[in-house]
Amino acid sequence: MRENSEDKPIEFFAKFPNTEYNRLIVRHPRQDDSVFAMAYQDAANRLASTYRGQPIDDLMLLPFLMLYRQAIELQLKEMIRTFASLRRRFHERNNLKLLPDAIETRLRDSRILGHNLEALSREMLKHFHALEFGEDFPASTGELVKLLHDADKRGTAFRYAGQLPEKQDRLDFPDLVERLDNEFRMLGAVEDSITEMYSAGPQPENESDWQ
Repeated sequence: MRENSEDKPIEFFAKFPNTEYNRLIVRHPRQDDSVFAMAYQDAANRLASTYRGQPIDDLMLLPFLMLYRQAIELQLKEMIRTFASLRRRFHERNNLKLLPDAIETRLRDSRILGHNLEALSREMLKHFHALEFGEDFPASTGELVKLLHDADKRGTAFRYAGQLPEKQDRLDFPDLVERLDNEFRMLGAVEDSITEMYSAGPQPENESDWQ
């Protein structure tokens, strides 16, 4: 759901017009949170690819974590939308709490979900279990989301100075990158598996009525 659907040009972008193809970068309209999640993950991994084990690389740690946290937050939100839609379409057509507007209201309300990874994870799992997928949610993925939440409960600790403990932390960066990449991909794999399961089964009658 868009907060601002106006087609008015963005002046900031207009200040940098492209004239050569090999210098071109494009902002595509109508991209959803799933695409944005992959964009943040891709940006994080590109940043990580510049790591050379030098002291200057310490500067990339928090920006890298900020990008991955945002990617995971957006992926959880997209899973909530997808699973809620499947619940309404196949199981609970008259459940008003599963309407898109109701879901968006919960996602945007900082008192309910907002940027809280733990709350988003609980909400996603509520829909996951209601769909009776037949498999447990991957434990390592749930653990990683919980660890990220505990490290940055408000969604600002990786963005601003002074919000983490006053101590030095020493991490294995390649291991960190691999774990975050694996668990982010697992979130997408779970969503894809459930979506494919429902798309392969019998479809509800009056398909146009549920939307």
